[in-house]
Amino acid sequence: MQQYTHEYIKSIPHLPVYCLLYETYRQMSPSHWHDHLEIIYVLEGELQISSNENADIYANDGYILHKDEFYIINSSKIHSTKSKGMVKAFLIQVPYMYLDNYIEDYEHVRFLECFDGEKNTKKYDRMKALLKAITRIYCKKDKGYELRLMAKMNEFLYILYTSYSHIDANMEKESKQIARLKGVLQYVAQSYQEPISLKTAADIASLNQEYFCRMFKRCMGVTFLEYINLVRIDHIHEELLVTEDSITDILERNGFTNYKVFSRMFKAQFGMTPRELRRLRHYS
Repeated sequence: MQQYTHEYIKSIPHLPVYCLLYETYRQMSPSHWHDHLEIIYVLEGELQISSNENADIYANDGYILHKDEFYIINSSKIHSTKSKGMVKAFLIQVPYMYLDNYIEDYEHVRFLECFDGEKNTKKYDRMKALLKAITRIYCKKDKGYELRLMAKMNEFLYILYTSYSHIDANMEKESKQIARLKGVLQYVAQSYQEPISLKTAADIASLNQEYFCRMFKRCMGVTFLEYINLVRIDHIHEELLVTEDSITDILERNGFTNYKVFSRMFKAQFGMTPRELRRLRHYS
């Protein structure tokens, strides 16, 4: 199962960037972050992306990414994704150190994330063509594909940096706040199947409980308890699709003890009950 706190994607030998072609059905990835620059390119379906640290994950305020569109997620930016149906996407993560080697003062560089205002420009069309080519090269994996892929990737990054970047003086402060929560997110990822203590989480962040709760909500967009339950729901969602185990067993295995709270949150996220999701999975 995937980790959704600090996202990890398996690399392929000889490729300095990480790539993943994936399909998912009514997926919800709770707020998370990573050091890498992330590029999401939708091939089929629609994907909702929320990358505003102050956004309410339950609200319908995310940006909808349609077929043949892409979105940039900056390093250390809190974000979440959600799909209401089947979606197929190509994901690229560019390691922090790779960009830091070539871009001066990279720790303060922010890239444009949403390209709605650029869709009629030649640069946008070229970037989209490059992503199409990268996806095709990655899927075919012909001899020497690594060289061709990185040639296209570097051209994409060149356009992104020279035309769609700026210096953000607040970036270092934001990164420090997120780094302070890193241990807490790892604690939740490792312990979501068991009772999770607010005191333990606050101690990990070296904060008193009241301040920790405020900072967590400010950085993650949800309360600490809501976040724990979203992580649990994400794992439950996956098990509902890939196992035939009873819903009760799946809930207990993933640390959910309040069925009413679970039902309300699950329906809010996916627009249906767990049983309805299971019935539909065979027809989607």
